[in-house]
Amino acid sequence: METRLYLSLIPEALILSQLPPEKFGAYLATGSKRQIEGPAVFFEVDQSADLSGFRMEEARARCKPHRDGSPRRSVYMAVFNVLPRVPLEALRKVYLTTPSGLTLGLDPAPWGGDGHENFFLYQELGPVYPRVASRLGPHAFCQQVTAPDKMVTLPRLAFIDLRLGSLASDTDIQPDGSLPYQNVEHLRECLRSLRDNPERMTKIVYRGMRPDILFSMVRSGVFVGDHEGFRFFPMPSEEALEAGHTLWWHSAQAAKGY
Repeated sequence: METRLYLSLIPEALILSQLPPEKFGAYLATGSKRQIEGPAVFFEVDQSADLSGFRMEEARARCKPHRDGSPRRSVYMAVFNVLPRVPLEALRKVYLTTPSGLTLGLDPAPWGGDGHENFFLYQELGPVYPRVASRLGPHAFCQQVTAPDKMVTLPRLAFIDLRLGSLASDTDIQPDGSLPYQNVEHLRECLRSLRDNPERMTKIVYRGMRPDILFSMVRSGVFVGDHEGFRFFPMPSEEALEAGHTLWWHSAQAAKGY
């Protein structure tokens, strides 16, 4: 029975498991008896990477099948300051699991550039969880948030970018109704604050994350990085999701925004 290593972001934890990604995602999102429900985002980690900061051998010794032969669902190895201690290059693939327990895997790819939009919207996935409006594209945003010379900085950040529609270019344009966020006017005011204060690069839209991440509104994909490295896991197009991942896509669209 194969043992896999996962880095969960919600909540942050490093976990050994004998479940494949699809079943592990359902386990995180719905629990073993479907008594909980919430989204999950996790990476599969290359176990041949330098993980000397964790007690790998002890965890492997514990990650054995149950007496009835069923797989061991989880052996937690760390629950604090995990993301910056796992090498970026060890992150093989990222998985997005909807609250109903359906999982989509995303492979890494080169990042093609930050684009030319005036404004961006980011949902941070760890180690902190605000939703942030910014003038900065994904790479520049990641570098600023993790810059070691800043008074407030993070050692590493995982996040997704969210669609802004017409607000990405002009905060005075009336949105076409395709934005499912509950308080679009508040979002617009945050973007206007950036517009009217050129020296300001970011503004928090929501300080905390509720358990209803809008996977259906992901603009580009999942990002993770720091001031030295940057990884990108692109989201397929809506057409590709509808054609090849229909159940996951419909499940993601059913999630309510905030």
